[in-house]
Amino acid sequence: MINQLIALCFRRRHLAWVLAIFVAIYGYVSWTRMAVEAYPELSDVTVQVTTQVPGLAAEEIEQQITTPLERALSNTPGLVTVRSSSTFALSLITLVFQDGTEDYWVRQRVLERINSVTLPPGIQPGLDPVSGPAGEIYRYTLESDTKNLMELSEIQRWIVIPAFKQVAGVADVNNFGGLTKEFELELDPRQLQHYGVVLNDVVNAINANSANAGGGR
Repeated sequence: MINQLIALCFRRRHLAWVLAIFVAIYGYVSWTRMAVEAYPELSDVTVQVTTQVPGLAAEEIEQQITTPLERALSNTPGLVTVRSSSTFALSLITLVFQDGTEDYWVRQRVLERINSVTLPPGIQPGLDPVSGPAGEIYRYTLESDTKNLMELSEIQRWIVIPAFKQVAGVADVNNFGGLTKEFELELDPRQLQHYGVVLNDVVNAINANSANAGGGR
């Protein structure tokens, strides 16, 4: 077969030259239009479910968060492998799906199953952003000799994270650790009775005071 092809090229040299030029032009055009990435996407379709619960031990994280989520996610269409990790204050569940599965379709199915799980109040799992195989590429800590942990947390949330998110190519910035500012109100039952105020009145007043309101009249 190869000998016949070579003989044909010798007999019809003009046709061989035309075909060679056509192949060269087609190859050059394809090469100029080919998508080139520093880190080509070769990994499986993966979705990572992250749940942060400050102050909860690893065993409680596994019992109250990781296990219920794994049970709900185990029947997601196209699921191949489930891996999980439960550490102090953090639950990570990695779901690997069949090759060729559409990322955003899978994420929608995962969210539907997460919403069907009953978790302790105030706990809301989240999905890590869609990213390439490089994944998490950098970790950093905030340290100071003059500021406490709560002040560093405020700097992280309101200054550092917004600045990083403005950098081109950054998909997301995940925060872990730190303290959140809280306000505690201690009520004196005798004073409430003296002024004729019930607990719901205090709650409603606090909610009204902290609500957002539009400008103008």
